[in-house]
Amino acid sequence: MRERPDDEMTPQRLLLAAAGVTIVVGLLTVSVGWFTNIGLVLATLAVVGALGVLAQRLLQSHQHLHWETSTSGTDARRGADSRVTTLRHEIELATSGDAEAQGRVHTLLTGLADERLRDCRGLQRGEDPRTAALLGPDLTAYLDHRPPGRLTTDQLHRHVQKLEELS
Repeated sequence: MRERPDDEMTPQRLLLAAAGVTIVVGLLTVSVGWFTNIGLVLATLAVVGALGVLAQRLLQSHQHLHWETSTSGTDARRGADSRVTTLRHEIELATSGDAEAQGRVHTLLTGLADERLRDCRGLQRGEDPRTAALLGPDLTAYLDHRPPGRLTTDQLHRHVQKLEELS
């Protein structure tokens, strides 16, 4: 369903319509003898109005709307999606040594690894020996038994990079 009847007007049709209005008004002013000063004023207003509408439509048809907004700080961009902010917070807590956050990050990485192996390779971790070769010894050890020590950012980076290579 169209919102306005002129939604499908192309710039060429708009120019043609404006030219038609101008020609009709011009012919009326020349051929009709009763056009006096007030008639010429009305004819001029009609032509100016038609040209105004034409100009506005042509400008709108070539103008692209930008819905992006720029923010001044990096934290504002990071916080655009609450899931990203939550994940960033969990990772910061895990790398600082928080045992509960380390458990949540471990659960997240285990789920991601299982999903990637299943969706991209058709394999099930723990049931197929090829998964250990795909994941590598460090990530396999991490996924099988969460280490009791603190997860470093370098370890996390290597694990995520290895998961990205699976796709």
